Amino acid sequence: MNKKSLLLLLVIGFLLLSSRPLNADVGPKPSVTITVENAPDKSYYLALLSKEERYGPWMKIDPDNLDLSGKDEKEIEAYTFFATYKDEDGYNFLGNMSGDMQGNNEYKWTYYPPEEFKVAIYCPDDGTFRLSKSIEREAFNSYFTVDYSADDLNIAEDSQFLLQFLYFLLRVVLTVIIEFIIGHIMGFRSKLERRTIIIVNIITQVILNAMLMFFDYYAGGLLWMFMFPIGEAAVFLIELVIYLIAFRRRKKKLKTFFYTLIANAVTAGITVLATVMQWSL
Repeated sequence: MNKKSLLLLLVIGFLLLSSRPLNADVGPKPSVTITVENAPDKSYYLALLSKEERYGPWMKIDPDNLDLSGKDEKEIEAYTFFATYKDEDGYNFLGNMSGDMQGNNEYKWTYYPPEEFKVAIYCPDDGTFRLSKSIEREAFNSYFTVDYSADDLNIAEDSQFLLQFLYFLLRVVLTVIIEFIIGHIMGFRSKLERRTIIIVNIITQVILNAMLMFFDYYAGGLLWMFMFPIGEAAVFLIELVIYLIAFRRRKKKLKTFFYTLIANAVTAGITVLATVMQWSL
C-alpha cells in the first residue's frame, strides 16, 4: 500500500468516526456516601448543598417552579424546605434528596455529586433542621460520617487511602514473589539472575502500582483501566531490556524474552482479578 492510499484511508476513517454521534458520558462516575450516626427513629431527609449553582447535570432548584409530582406529603415538605432554604454562605440545593430515612442510615449520591458541599438534614415531623460545615470530597469515591446528635452536624471523612495503600503493598509483594517463582521454574536460578529479577521487579512494580493506586483513588476505575495496559507494556519493555543486558553472557535471549512475557502476563492477570475483587468489596 502506497502512502497516498494509506493517507486516503486515514482521512475516510476520521470522517466516518467524526460523523457518528459520540456519548462522552461513559464509565464510572464519582460518588459520595454519607453515613448518619446517632439519628432519631423518626423520618428525616438528607441533601447536599452545593457551593456551585450547577454541577454536571444538576442545577440550583428554582423555589418558584418546583416539580413535586410523585412525592408524598413529607417529601414535599422536605423538598420545599431545601429549595427555599437560604444558606448564609450561598450553598445551593441541586434537587438531589434522600428518601425517607429513619435511625442510623446511609445516603449515596452516585452521579456527579458536588465537589464542595454541606450536609443538610430536615425532619418534617417537628421541623428540626441540622447543617454541617462545608467539606470537600477528595477521593473519586468519598465516604463521610455525620453525627446527628450535635446541633450542628459533625462531619468527618472516612479516608480509604490506608486501605488502598495496603492493597498496593500486597500487589507489589505478590508480583515479586510470583515472577521470582516463574523465573526459578524457567531456569533463572543463578545468584545474579535471582537478584536481578527481585530488584528489577521491586522497582518496576512499586512505580507501576503506585501510579495505578493514585489513578484509582483520585480518578476512578475508568482511568485505571486505560492506564493499566500502557503501564504493563512499559514495564514489560523495561524489564526485557534490563534482563537482556544483565543476562547477556548466559546466552538466554529467547528464554529471557519468553520469561519476561509469561511472568508479566501472569501477574497482569492476577492484578486485574485482584483489582476487580477490590472494587466489588
